[in-house]
Amino acid sequence: VIEQDRARLSIVLRELNALPSGDMFEEIASNFNDLLLSDHFIDLVKERLRDMADRDLDARRKRDVSGEYTEEDVLEMEKCHEREREDLSRLISYAQLLLKEVRALGAELEASQLEIVRSICQVAMDPKHTTEEETAMALTDAVADMRPLLDDSFVAYLKYAIAEEEGRLARAGLLDDQEESRWLFVLKIVQEGVYRELAKSVNRYLEHIWYILRMETRKERRELLEKLVDVMPTMDVRPFVKVVDNIVSTLGTAAKGDFNDGVMEIGKLTNKLLQLKRDMEEVLPPERIREMSKDADEWAARQKERLAKQRKMATQRLKGSAVDDIERPGRRGEVERFD
Repeated sequence: VIEQDRARLSIVLRELNALPSGDMFEEIASNFNDLLLSDHFIDLVKERLRDMADRDLDARRKRDVSGEYTEEDVLEMEKCHEREREDLSRLISYAQLLLKEVRALGAELEASQLEIVRSICQVAMDPKHTTEEETAMALTDAVADMRPLLDDSFVAYLKYAIAEEEGRLARAGLLDDQEESRWLFVLKIVQEGVYRELAKSVNRYLEHIWYILRMETRKERRELLEKLVDVMPTMDVRPFVKVVDNIVSTLGTAAKGDFNDGVMEIGKLTNKLLQLKRDMEEVLPPERIREMSKDADEWAARQKERLAKQRKMATQRLKGSAVDDIERPGRRGEVERFD
């Protein structure tokens, strides 16, 4: 990977050097955002700076000792290197701006994901549920209702948040402290419930796929797929497509000879699965996926907007409570009452 990044850095510098200084800088740099945000970028910049300094020193030495370089050659090289240093400096400034934007977007995304966790926790804390069975049923219903919000980014966030919290507690030596680990327990409980709900959906999609693969002829398999798609709920369209894509992607593992029982079984169905993939792309082209998923996408957008409003209102209430505590030292605020 670092070799590819090194080559791409050379490309962007050549493109910048081919234009007057500063012209079309953002247009060019924006095509290399992944490079500028990569772990290797700063190391590669330092490497180029060292190489330029070494070449400048070598050229001056050869000018003074062997005469291999003239004064004009040295000045021309230093001029080219000075332009490259300016371009590198601009790239670093642009990378810093990108990093700030990424951090801001990350904070916004984390806040929206935390609001989903908070909504699930509110159900669990609702005093109207008097027994564990009632609470469990309410949580199951709540998670099921939030199904369109439990996308890949939310699942990835839960894994990230749990890993970060475990790391924080481990560094502080508090991993076994139940009081300090309450938030970690909450995250793991939410993750377990989300995984359970997602598993139900995946199993349902697998049943659909298995029914299709059991058909004897290509025509029968295609016709059954079409019938299933025609009556498929709006919330199931995108997940169903993703499950098929994930299954077909495992065929590459079998082709490489990395066999286990599951892959061996899939390998026996290779041709049928490849046909299913091709048929699905024809039956569910991108425009039809968008049309069939429209209601689910709009619902998810409304839910996210509602959660964002709830988060804003909660933040305002907490700020107001903090002000009241300052103005009335003897009164307990909302923040304390949550403890």
